[in-house]
Amino acid sequence: MLSFLLVSSLFFTGTAYLAVPVTKDPPTVRQEKTAAQLASEGMAAYGKKDYALAAKLLQQAVDQGSAQSDVLYNTACALALNGEREKAFQFLEKSIDAGYGNPTHLKYDVDLNSLHDDSRWEKIVTACETALEKFKKEHSEPSSARFITADIDRFWKVYDKATAAPPEERAAILNREYIEPGTLGLKDFAARGRLRAGTLAKQIESHRDFFSKIRSISLGLESQRPATVAAFRKLKEIYSYAIFPDVYFVIGQLSSGGTASSNGLLMGAEMFSRSPDVPVHELNDWEKGAIMPADDIPPLVAHEAVHFQQKFLSQDGLLCACLVEGGADFIGKLSSGRLIARMQETHKWANARERELWEEFRKEMDGKDTSHWLYGKSGGKDRPVDLGYWMGFKISEAYYNNATDKNQAVRDIMMVLDCKGFLKNSHYADKFSGDAR
Repeated sequence: MLSFLLVSSLFFTGTAYLAVPVTKDPPTVRQEKTAAQLASEGMAAYGKKDYALAAKLLQQAVDQGSAQSDVLYNTACALALNGEREKAFQFLEKSIDAGYGNPTHLKYDVDLNSLHDDSRWEKIVTACETALEKFKKEHSEPSSARFITADIDRFWKVYDKATAAPPEERAAILNREYIEPGTLGLKDFAARGRLRAGTLAKQIESHRDFFSKIRSISLGLESQRPATVAAFRKLKEIYSYAIFPDVYFVIGQLSSGGTASSNGLLMGAEMFSRSPDVPVHELNDWEKGAIMPADDIPPLVAHEAVHFQQKFLSQDGLLCACLVEGGADFIGKLSSGRLIARMQETHKWANARERELWEEFRKEMDGKDTSHWLYGKSGGKDRPVDLGYWMGFKISEAYYNNATDKNQAVRDIMMVLDCKGFLKNSHYADKFSGDAR
């Protein structure tokens, strides 16, 4: 499984059951596309099981400068699925040299099954384990996590230049002077399809008043580091295995507050701009609900830090997906002391309808459709988005409350090997029916 199709976690393990299809010759890719665009298109081809095209596009992305460990690893996966064993091993070696260090994922990743009978496989696994130990040593202390804000500083310099230029030139300026010279975190953010120069230019144009008011807020986000480090210290107390990656803050296109890669946590700084001084009349309904106050950074970074080290054998299906997100929220709250403001409101709404929502969820949890419970389109006129986070939180909370050994309960929430078994052992459903079914 390609590494950033997962929970965006260094330690997340996933399984997929994919068959190699008959593919057509991949079409020619125009060379003027950026490395991030090529990587994104390669991932889209992978999603369609066109592994020949995925391998071609991802290799072109690497040739144009995508040196992130995730991109290199994903290229190896596509090559392996396309039967190109020699190149797959070459790119696995490159990914580890670039910092990839998730041996559990590596060993269970079915995309790479075709490589297991080769004598080089064990050497790859050993090298990956060594990389992981090195990363753990460098990031074992909460205070070692850095807030990297260089992309914010550079954005505002480029923003002034781009907005002074003719509209048709702005995307090129943003790409050349903001995205391409970006930190590893920004490049990872872009590789996940969350930052495109053309989209960013359009957002700046259609949100002129908004962007004109958020500069000072974004430049002051470093002030949230002490509270974030305090949350990390609490996480270390309750989960001794925790590690603490760097936190990258970038200006994005009003589409993502946070995610992660093997290089660290990736936060969309423009999303932490809710303030009485910031106008919202240009924002759509989703954007109005998604932007957060700056002091939501500690609980959201804590949430993403949990994702960084979760181990789910599979997230296939609604129940597992909700346990991934809700478990991160629950442990993030234990660490930081609270949820982000929007989720606090969601919990108030949902707690008043708990039995009704459980009965609805129980009927759907074995399916794979997450659209009614997770992410941007999961809400409705009278229904908050992301109720799956709340449901996963409630199940995780019940598991924790019913456990005698609380630290072991945290470890269990971090590493769920059987989602239905976890639900049963939480006894969450007992108060409704006595049977988690």
